[in-house]
Amino acid sequence: MNSGYKTIVFYICGTAALGGLLFGLDQGFIANSLPTIRKVYGLDIKGAEHYSAILATGGVIGALLSGIFARYLGRKKSLVLSGFIFCAASLVSAFLPPMAILSTCRFFLGFAIGIASFIVPLYLSETAPAPIRGAMGTLFQLLITIGIFLISVTNVFIAKWIANPQTALPLMFVVIVIFAGVMFAGSLFLPESPRWLMLRGRKDQAMAVLQKTLNTPEDVQREIKDIEGTLGNHGVQMGILFKGYFIKILLVGILLQMFQQLVGINVMIYYAPTIFGYAGLTGIVAMMTVPTVNVLFTFPAIRLVEKWGRKKLLYVGALCMLISMVAAGVAFIMIGNQSDPAMIATAPKTILLAAVIFYIFGFAVSWGPVAWLVCSEIFPLQGRELGMTVTTMVNWTFAGLLMDNALTFMQIHGNASIFFLFAFFCALAVAFVAAFVPETRGVTLEQIEVNLRSGKKMRSLGDVTR
Repeated sequence: MNSGYKTIVFYICGTAALGGLLFGLDQGFIANSLPTIRKVYGLDIKGAEHYSAILATGGVIGALLSGIFARYLGRKKSLVLSGFIFCAASLVSAFLPPMAILSTCRFFLGFAIGIASFIVPLYLSETAPAPIRGAMGTLFQLLITIGIFLISVTNVFIAKWIANPQTALPLMFVVIVIFAGVMFAGSLFLPESPRWLMLRGRKDQAMAVLQKTLNTPEDVQREIKDIEGTLGNHGVQMGILFKGYFIKILLVGILLQMFQQLVGINVMIYYAPTIFGYAGLTGIVAMMTVPTVNVLFTFPAIRLVEKWGRKKLLYVGALCMLISMVAAGVAFIMIGNQSDPAMIATAPKTILLAAVIFYIFGFAVSWGPVAWLVCSEIFPLQGRELGMTVTTMVNWTFAGLLMDNALTFMQIHGNASIFFLFAFFCALAVAFVAAFVPETRGVTLEQIEVNLRSGKKMRSLGDVTR
């Protein structure tokens, strides 16, 4: 990472990426709070799945409207809105309202996450200088993993220290309220995206932001010229929907986000303690393995995404996940139909634990940050909000399908079945990356757009012409 960049660049990107922290807090909330929620509200497995999955429903709606918010409110005000909704929905949940209201609050938390999962990568890609755009973009995923880890730790301690679930559950929600307040306050002081300002015809304001983030007047003028070269006009070009090049890159983004979910990550994030329990693994190992490994191995991605590039990381991650999902399936085959955890042998437990650790490593260094990063880079400026809207909705749609059906699928088809299914999707993901995903490391968003409009193959959009 180039230490020559102004400190304010890292402040801006770090503050914006706090939306990822809240994303992670709400994603990781279920794993170690689900037993407490079930005790307080008397939920069965299917009821627990529905409560978990309603977050994704809100995420789809939030993503659907995020393009409108991003276009007309701007990137900054959209982040402020997201932070406010996080605060409000978490605060109401802390009062343990009736289940219908609690579910509504979880829907609105998903709505806020849908906005954040759209706006944060978009804002970071448009604000960070190109040479460190990848590293700054991975902050979003890093803070997601930190959020998952923090809420997992606090929920474990709250559940162990406070025996009364009626007291423990409100405290679990209060943790989210505190962090949501920090994100909401911080977002009030962010500058607007210079590219959005240019879209709105506010060149002077865009230059003022760039003067804060770039080192020299020459850099500012070069950036302004590049942005102007891709603007076309300042309105929303719905006609871009009918452009062949946009349809092609939209399909790339859709498949990228689809595969990010079909490799199974949210099943592991949400239900790892439950899945480990099926194998007789309980206690701190079951509750903290996934969030701990997830956060630790996301740190290398910040460096590797610029050193190795996006595409190589996607290859490595998919292959790691494929191997580990096959191993997890084998572990459950070895366990068979054994219902007594005490009778399960050590070998399959060890294989399952190692497989999950290797799987989380593979995802954390690759598909976790890179799928969001690439989707924030590949769309032309006039269609960027639309592209990000559709691809984020796809991500949440498939996340919801998995969350709402994974445990039931395992009950019907056997515990091993779902892991082999995930392994199959990992193999498909490798083929997809090879055929269609471009390498965008170190390439300006404007150069990517020029290549797209000129008809280059999707996998060649990162090629730089001099």
